[in-house]
Amino acid sequence: MSKRQYTRAEVKELLGALERQCRDASKLAALAEREASKHSFSAYREFRDKVGEFQALVILIEQRLRNLVDSRSDDLRDQFERLDMVMLALLVRASMRFFFVLSANSVLPMGAREIFVSELRSLHDASQKLNNPAYAGKLGPELERDLETASMILEEIIDKAPSLLSFNG
Repeated sequence: MSKRQYTRAEVKELLGALERQCRDASKLAALAEREASKHSFSAYREFRDKVGEFQALVILIEQRLRNLVDSRSDDLRDQFERLDMVMLALLVRASMRFFFVLSANSVLPMGAREIFVSELRSLHDASQKLNNPAYAGKLGPELERDLETASMILEEIIDKAPSLLSFNG
């Protein structure tokens, strides 16, 4: 059974969708930061949903790039990696800002546990990606510091509310 082959046009169409997802996520990240100071997670959840959609597109594009009819894929791969790095930077910085605002709150809103569990995984994945040879060194040391800061702030929030992460039930 042979694998389906994809055209440059099909990959370009998905790259356009990826770019739109990135723009939308950027707007949602700014809104999430503003709403976090009002003890609301709804905008951050929307931002994270958008990141999830972006990540689903990433999987599709990676598969299509591997099975491209045209052997010329460097420009498409470069555009893909650029967008993926932009989203990675956006995710790390938005998480750091959101967690920073939350860390100042003495009371956490409902739904905090679910957010923290997914964020721990997300920050771990971001760290793994930063160590990927294709991305290593391209995002700058400040993003690595932001990731470390986001992780430390998240740990501080979790320490404030240890019962949020009770895995016993």
